[in-house]
Amino acid sequence: FVIIGSRSTISATSRRRMSRRNCLMTSACWWIHMSGASSFCLRSSPQGSMRIISTIERRASTSDEQQHAEPNTVYSRDTRDDDPTPNGSPLGEIDAFASVTFETRDKQQSIEVRKGATLRTSMLKNGMSPHNGRSRLINCRGLGTCGTCAVEIYGREGSILPMERTAQERIRLNFPPHNLAKQSDNLRLACQVQVHDNVVIRKRTGFWGQDTSDELAEAYPAELWFGELEYILHSNTADSGTE
Repeated sequence: FVIIGSRSTISATSRRRMSRRNCLMTSACWWIHMSGASSFCLRSSPQGSMRIISTIERRASTSDEQQHAEPNTVYSRDTRDDDPTPNGSPLGEIDAFASVTFETRDKQQSIEVRKGATLRTSMLKNGMSPHNGRSRLINCRGLGTCGTCAVEIYGREGSILPMERTAQERIRLNFPPHNLAKQSDNLRLACQVQVHDNVVIRKRTGFWGQDTSDELAEAYPAELWFGELEYILHSNTADSGTE
């Protein structure tokens, strides 16, 4: 510490001033401890009072060091080389959808559906019908009893669930005009399966789509005469994201 004072003799007045200086020095030391200053200067006024006139330098505080420290590296979805999702889209959002490609005699249509959605519901909501001709009106509305929504489904294992035909499907697809002995193993009822990965759908000719020839049926637009009642009987929570 550097103390600059006026010249004086040791007298009662001087002793009083020195006492005040000692008190100020004690206060200054406390101030240094609390503020982080490494040094300061005291100067006496013409009246003999003491005051702190400057702080020479300060130690860098912990917070200052943290502010100047190199920030943690944060990878954004737009800059990471190993980012599995294009355009920064959340991975979960992309994984939530699957592609359904519907092949008919005259064209091929593809739609994106939420995984877990019922195939028949997804097709109807997107303007495609798994039914041929008049069976768009005359059908069981997804109860699995009429067999008119029978389609061939192709995809990798686990693309649709359940993977094997349900009891409802086995009964109806083994009942005329469907012919179990001649039909494809990929023939399923669209109202009884849920989409969980990319699939290709093919529709055969006939009122029930029962023909076993290689000929594909023509494309029919969906007809929703009864609105949501067309598919509400077999819909699930995932079907709300297929529109």
